[in-house]
Amino acid sequence: MSGRARSIVVAYDGSEVADRALDAAADLAGYGSSITVVHVLPEQDIKAHRNGVLDRARRRLVRRQIAARYLEPEGDAGRTLLETVQSLGADMVVVGRRERNALRRLWLGSVSARVVRCAECDVLVVR
Repeated sequence: MSGRARSIVVAYDGSEVADRALDAAADLAGYGSSITVVHVLPEQDIKAHRNGVLDRARRRLVRRQIAARYLEPEGDAGRTLLETVQSLGADMVVVGRRERNALRRLWLGSVSARVVRCAECDVLVVR
């Protein structure tokens, strides 16, 4: 990546590690940069999951005086996040990585691992 990222996508699920990822994206944003915060809703029982997660992200960025766009697409978290990143033409995606045991990570995979493997832009993984 040369210079600052101009289009930054942040995966956000309301967790502590997602808050750290949001803060890292805010730190990276500069003049002319845009941030898009993405909270992927599971395909099943969509209405039950609309619980104000993006409101929390919005408040956090407003305190830092950073404007952002907020999206809540539906689907599989990893696939939908990658599709969103690609459709926005983002040049960086920021994701948090939760600590899981090795067996669970091997069996289920993780959103951050999938993004690292498949994203066509720079990826920042925050722990």
